[in-house]
Amino acid sequence: MVTTACDPTFERHFKGHKDEVTALSFHPNATQLVSSSLDKTLLVWNLTESVRAYRFIAHKDGILDVCYAPSGEIIASASKDRSVRIWVPKVTGQSLDFKAHSSAVRSVQFSPDGEKLLTASDDKSIKLWMVCQRRFLMSFNGHTNWVRCAKFSLDGRLLVSCSDDKSIKVWDIISGQCIRTFNEIKAPAAYVEFHPSSGAIGSANVGACIKLYDLKTGSLYQHYAAHKGSVNMIKFHPKGNFILTASSDSTMKVLDLLEGRPIYTLKGHVGNVTSITFSQDGDFFASGGIDRQILMWKSNFCKDDKPSKITRQLISSSSKREFNNIDKKSFASNDEQKDMQEEHNQEEYLLKTLEELDLESNGNHCKGPIAEVPKKRIEPEVIDTRNIKPSERRRIANILVPQDQISADMHSSSQSIKAVEALCDQVQSLHETVNILEQRLTILEEAVRK
Repeated sequence: MVTTACDPTFERHFKGHKDEVTALSFHPNATQLVSSSLDKTLLVWNLTESVRAYRFIAHKDGILDVCYAPSGEIIASASKDRSVRIWVPKVTGQSLDFKAHSSAVRSVQFSPDGEKLLTASDDKSIKLWMVCQRRFLMSFNGHTNWVRCAKFSLDGRLLVSCSDDKSIKVWDIISGQCIRTFNEIKAPAAYVEFHPSSGAIGSANVGACIKLYDLKTGSLYQHYAAHKGSVNMIKFHPKGNFILTASSDSTMKVLDLLEGRPIYTLKGHVGNVTSITFSQDGDFFASGGIDRQILMWKSNFCKDDKPSKITRQLISSSSKREFNNIDKKSFASNDEQKDMQEEHNQEEYLLKTLEELDLESNGNHCKGPIAEVPKKRIEPEVIDTRNIKPSERRRIANILVPQDQISADMHSSSQSIKAVEALCDQVQSLHETVNILEQRLTILEEAVRK
């Protein structure tokens, strides 16, 4: 297959975990990559030099999520042992822990300003914490089953969560109230996050599909049946034009949100792909799987893309402001009280606290260096699917299905599903017709050039 400069390319291969890789996070400067695993450890990989990685040990059970703070100075991890740990990613491996929930903690994320921490758990709750004091701030209750994931919007004003109760909820941080609920009919979402504009949310569905919801209208905006297995995670490219997906069918896909279709299929893992992440600038992404290995890729696919077109054509960044339930004045005052000096002071306070506690820094907390970064390269496959005619119903774009109507007609959900499927067939037929016309146009252009 002929490759172009815009195709994703495989860069590096990391191996060091002894069990499934559960989460990945790039340092804000893309100088390091941290990975978590069910082997109860974190590994911090240095990306700027070919030096050894370091293994951090403290959790008593598998680690389910990990993330860097916006400053890059600390790391947070969430574990099956019901605790959350705050780490200073240095050789000494210092960490503070606190019992965050009464069951396994599945998700952890710093707020955009780095001052707060968001956790979600199998105890059906979502909690907000003050990082430095490890102080509980508030709880968001409403899910009736395990909460798989909870994420901040980029402006820190909203939260989105998904649960095994087949619901996705959007929360107002100021009031603590749920302001929007999206109900899944067939299978629950395994992962959710906000679009960079904060005007839409994307979900990875156990039913092998990816969905985008418009927050303004409360409608299903885009739907992609792109995988053959459960979709474990999705990540929006920072520019907002693309989604990267990870699935149990052992593949990843790149979806073009403007064209409304998959454009690349990436292969390289053996078995389930469980975690993916983009670097802050979107130039690189990494993937981890049940095969215990981590692959790093260079994006490339947005080299010739216009960053501004997404906000005009896909989702308006102002959509979220039109929620009637949101107190705009409280948001404004909340923004005004954020101050760079205060953030710096709190980070210094945390580091000082770690030093004063004189935490153990022996082998119980950090073991390293581990084996050198493998130099042996594998050959992952990048398949360009832009010119491949779809053989089955794979994508639906711009379908508006109001969630309020779905909830009201839940007792006749089978009829709703049939109606949606009929629309899907019509849209798919249109897509195939357009695809055929594009192919004919390409043949014609080549003939003219000759």
